This record gives sequence, structure tokens and C-alpha cells, in this order.
Amino acid sequence: MTAARLAARCVELLGAVDGPVAVVARRRVRAALAAQLRLADDGAPAPAALCVFLGESVDCDTRRTRLDGLAARVPPGAPLVAVDHNQPRARWRRLLGALVLLTRGQSPARARHPVARELQTCGFTIERLRLASGERVQLVLARRRVD
Repeated sequence: MTAARLAARCVELLGAVDGPVAVVARRRVRAALAAQLRLADDGAPAPAALCVFLGESVDCDTRRTRLDGLAARVPPGAPLVAVDHNQPRARWRRLLGALVLLTRGQSPARARHPVARELQTCGFTIERLRLASGERVQLVLARRRVD
């Protein structure tokens, strides 16, 4: 999936946002998002957030730190879209996904990371989960819980 296509999917899922969006993503995806949204300065509060783990091999602690950082920047009830690898259900798609990950230097197990559960642990409520690229990519819409 191209960065522009991924950005369009994220913006669509995020919906209308009044103000700059907090983004944690690789440079290419961040640039594609900047073409469609106003991005918040690093560390600045924002009415919504996007976190893209796709293409990265980050450990659990780094992932948790990123999600906690975004949770601290958005108000209760604010939307967050998280994007990560996914393991397809169909066997042939699962094999294709594993090959794609292997060619990028990542283990096929990378596709089994439970990003929705991670978001719940970080204080978000899951609203929607969408799959893209033959189920190899998951886009999760969550909202920060109102305590």
C-alpha cells in the first residue's frame, strides 16, 4: 500500500477533525498525511491522533510509550487511528503477507501483534476495525476513554 493511499484511508476513518492532528509515523507516511491534514507540532495537544506502526519493527515497550504519549496529548473522547500489520485469515493471503514481511526483514509473527488490545490497555475504547491490502493491514479507530 502506498503512503498516499494509506494516508487517505486513515483520514477517511478519522473523519472530520477541528484542529491539527498528532501523528506518529515514518517520514513518508507523515508527509502524505501532511498533504491531507494539519499536523500538530511534536508534543503539542491535539483533538485527534494517528499512529502508524506499519513497516516498523518496534518492541512492545516502544509501542506502549508511543500510544501512552498520544493518549496524553488528546482529550477524553478524542479519536485515534492506529495502523499495523495483520495476519490474513485465508491461507494464501497469510502466506503472501508472510513473504512481504520477510522481504522487509521482519518475522511473519509481526502480523499477529494485537494492536486493538494494546489500545484498550492504553485507555482507548475500540470503535471500528478495518482491514486493507488483502487483510494484511489493520486500521483501528478508537476513542480515548472518558474517566
